[in-house]
Amino acid sequence: MCGIAGVYTRDERIDLGRLHAMGQLMRHRGPHDEGMVLLDPRGGQSLTLGGADTPADVYRSGLRFAPGRAEGDVQRAEFRVGLLHRRLSIVDLSPAGHEPVCDPDGRLWLVYNGEIYNHVELRRELEADGARFAGHCDSEVILAAYRKWGIDCLSRFNGMWAFALWDAGARRLFCARDRFGVKPFYFEWNGRRFAFASEPNVLALTQGRRPAPRLPAVRDLVALDWVDHGLHTFFDGIDQLPAGHLLTVGEDGLHMRRWWTLDPHARARGGPREWDERFRELFTDAVRLRLRADVEVGSCLSGGLDSSAVVTTMARLMDRPPHAFTCAYDEGPAFDERPWVRATVEASGATAHLVVPDGRDFWDVFDRLAWAQSEPTAGPGVFSQWKVMELAHGAGMRVLLDGQGGDETLAGYWRYLPLRLRDLASHGDLSGFARLFGPVADRLGFTHTLALAFEPWLPAGMVAGLRRQFGQGKDRVLGRGLRDVKGDRPPEPPRGWDTAVRRQQAFDTLQRLLPSLLRYEDRNSMAFSIETRLPFLDYRLAEFAFSLPDDQRLDGVTTKAILRRSLADRIPQKVLDRRDKMGFETPADIWLRTREAARMKERLLDPGPLHEWLDRDTLASALDGYLAGERGIGLQVWRWLALESWARQYLARDPRVIAHPVPDAPPRLHLSYEDATRPLAYAGR
Repeated sequence: MCGIAGVYTRDERIDLGRLHAMGQLMRHRGPHDEGMVLLDPRGGQSLTLGGADTPADVYRSGLRFAPGRAEGDVQRAEFRVGLLHRRLSIVDLSPAGHEPVCDPDGRLWLVYNGEIYNHVELRRELEADGARFAGHCDSEVILAAYRKWGIDCLSRFNGMWAFALWDAGARRLFCARDRFGVKPFYFEWNGRRFAFASEPNVLALTQGRRPAPRLPAVRDLVALDWVDHGLHTFFDGIDQLPAGHLLTVGEDGLHMRRWWTLDPHARARGGPREWDERFRELFTDAVRLRLRADVEVGSCLSGGLDSSAVVTTMARLMDRPPHAFTCAYDEGPAFDERPWVRATVEASGATAHLVVPDGRDFWDVFDRLAWAQSEPTAGPGVFSQWKVMELAHGAGMRVLLDGQGGDETLAGYWRYLPLRLRDLASHGDLSGFARLFGPVADRLGFTHTLALAFEPWLPAGMVAGLRRQFGQGKDRVLGRGLRDVKGDRPPEPPRGWDTAVRRQQAFDTLQRLLPSLLRYEDRNSMAFSIETRLPFLDYRLAEFAFSLPDDQRLDGVTTKAILRRSLADRIPQKVLDRRDKMGFETPADIWLRTREAARMKERLLDPGPLHEWLDRDTLASALDGYLAGERGIGLQVWRWLALESWARQYLARDPRVIAHPVPDAPPRLHLSYEDATRPLAYAGR
């Protein structure tokens, strides 16, 4: 788990000063090691450099990719490729895990963020074919797999990754992101220069101009609650490689395409008994693979079904009790999962760690969190997640397993229930519809359930009115800076799925919900130099779950039915019986309405960048209703505050400028890249 960055230019030397600054901005992602390689695409020269965090034994290792090595006459080199790596050491803690790493011929160079969980099995296969490795890190496996299978190597990886691989023979940079986009990859491209990094702020704050907002994204956050935009980000000119996509960039330009997606036509063979056994096997193996590390592995534990499944399965596979980290609150049972956490701890024998925030540090954490996220967030669950990561960091953890992805792949959200009603009606199963309607309406409300179940058959005007009613008219607060801005067209659920439930699940998994949740988890965990691993997003398990009939995930009003059945022997009955849905609930609404009300109004109503986008009078009226308890707009208030903090920290400040780009003359061989550049005049945070 690491941070990566790099630059490719078609007709100019790279900016070493910018690369250095990018590494400094990502130190939290990799505090244990750093490295860089400079490459000349035409002459073939290479120069490896280190930095202040590069361990001394890496220099002494004798590895050909260790800092201080030069290939060819670097005095004549035109370095137009630079790759940078910050390392969080987890697998193979020796110098052999240093990056950038090259293949034995020096033709391929890699910087990589993530974990290939099946690297042990792939290594055996590649060694049988003649491949040789300097260490036991999975980065070398990626290089060897690319040498053997080319771009098709991606389909053989089971893991999470974002990487950039320089292929000197093809003179191109090959970049790829894992199937679900667990690991991030951001880039900018102007037709001549390509730059990439693990976080968008790393690009925005080193581009030599003041960061600018992308107004369609800002509008969609305010009016539609939309926080993830596929290719685009909240920063103008900075994009992200979508999940399951690859790109190549070279002399023929930039080309991007999808390499993986869920198959709507896949169908599981067998019946319920075989399916339960297969699910149990796949989930257990997903956890087993994610325990591979040369450091201790713990887990998040919320008390819900998914994290309880992870912790109890870990306990069966480990030779010592796993450490489990929990956040709870004293503001009432709606924010407290300790009864279910205790049941899981007792069943697993886990060593429990608990944090109970009181909100006294709310604004400090809020701004630190907003900075780390580098884009606005949609809800206060990220606060609890931050506290869990802070707790785990204090306990010395580098790796945590988590239950992220279970709700999307196994239909864990209640909103799938009206869609199940829609499917029953579409297939003429009126008796099934009648049996299910009452229990669903009891949970979601009669009108809401009816509207969602029959939406395809209702007049478009009525649907728009209902959406505005249930959505509380969020666009009313748009200010003059956004009223005429056309927002991004929100993506539609993918076609080809045979039921409304499966279609919505695929939409939430690939486009709507999971991408945002993965972004939150990556930034929060990496802010504390922690890698999180997600067994429910093992692609084998997810593909299997989507191949099952809907009633295997939704059995009446019981969500995640196959998980409850297949793991009933390990998950405590108290947790199995839960039907409420909680997910890192945070009492931010209580805090903001009471002791933090004055500070909240000050932030939102005092002059600042926010008022270009939100109408101050409408905002003030909405806040008065919110504080009086007349309007349930807590999530909107969070989004307004998140937007304000992001704009204040990233946009309303002097631009951060790299004052000294690469010198006119190519650098001499140095052992650190600080020595290879002049001192940086780098203003800001």
